Amino acid sequence: MKSFLSALCFILFVISLSCSPKEDYEIKLKWNKAYPEDTFERSVTGLKWALSYLGSTIANDSTLIKFNPQDSIINLDIKVLGFSDDASKTLAKLQYTFKETEYYKENNSYDLGRYVALTFGNPNHYYAITDISETFKKFHQNYTFSSAKGYINNSSVSKVHRILSFTNISEDNSQAFLSVEIDSITKDTLEYETTERMPNGQLKFGIYDKDGKLKSAASSIVTKAGAPAKCIWCHEVVVQPLFRTQQNYKGYLDYFKLDDTLTYFNRKLQKYQDSIWIDKSLSNKKLHTELELLYISFMEPSAERISREWNMPLKDVKQKLSGLETHIYEEFPFLGNLYHRQDIDALAPYTVLEVSESIREKSNNDVNLLK
Repeated sequence: MKSFLSALCFILFVISLSCSPKEDYEIKLKWNKAYPEDTFERSVTGLKWALSYLGSTIANDSTLIKFNPQDSIINLDIKVLGFSDDASKTLAKLQYTFKETEYYKENNSYDLGRYVALTFGNPNHYYAITDISETFKKFHQNYTFSSAKGYINNSSVSKVHRILSFTNISEDNSQAFLSVEIDSITKDTLEYETTERMPNGQLKFGIYDKDGKLKSAASSIVTKAGAPAKCIWCHEVVVQPLFRTQQNYKGYLDYFKLDDTLTYFNRKLQKYQDSIWIDKSLSNKKLHTELELLYISFMEPSAERISREWNMPLKDVKQKLSGLETHIYEEFPFLGNLYHRQDIDALAPYTVLEVSESIREKSNNDVNLLK
């Protein structure tokens, strides 16, 4: 009887282990120099911005990331980065998957660029980490919107008209904005785009189709907004003002009142950020560009970057890539002659986790490693 009970206990123990959550809160990230002016410190700054956009309070404390410039390794511990419990668990699940890859097991680290591309740059993972509501209905139920609304007929982003709603700033400094993209003639809803203030002072973005279902990117027929990362690229850390004069519509705030309202909300957001952001990497708000350079130079790498990533002599890399065309990135031409990540990963000497075709625009291959 005792032997039977012992065997049963052992079986239950094994089952409990197999059913336990596959999570890993710590991970080593490897920096691979991507262009002549690239430095380890600049890439650490880029990572800090990515983590902050995902909800981390890293801007409040400059000591939360541990790194060793000598070996280009960043030691990341999600538990100390000020994420919510749910966000920490989501990141830990992703990190477990990252650490199971062939690349990590061979290098005892994960490529920093791929880490950012699969967290910040993947809409499915971004939504899960930042806790974007799964449906528009759930989002709307979380807030009480003002009866005052703005009508935008001359947007610099939307290709159609839009109705802008907002909430007041709550005691916990939360706030939400809603842009309903509408047909200018029929007034039918085409899409919903949401913006929410997070406790750490950053903004998070959601995109829903006309039926209220969460989608990975805005429709290019409706708007130039793209994926959430493009919303962040455009907004940076601010509530955007009106860049163009708008026609006044009955029942809506007039142009000047709407512009003043948005300016007021932005001023309050900036004041809140300035009161809690201590780390100079983020308090200097122009440094968000370091994140953009980090993910662009990964998504569109140079041969030199690939050589370091693959741990392969440059001449051998160039020989292997000889059949691929190169291009120049117009916004940052100093990045040099670049390739496309999908083409590179297809030739990699090891298996990799697939990243989206584009971080800013709609992709046809946004993976979901959380399912």
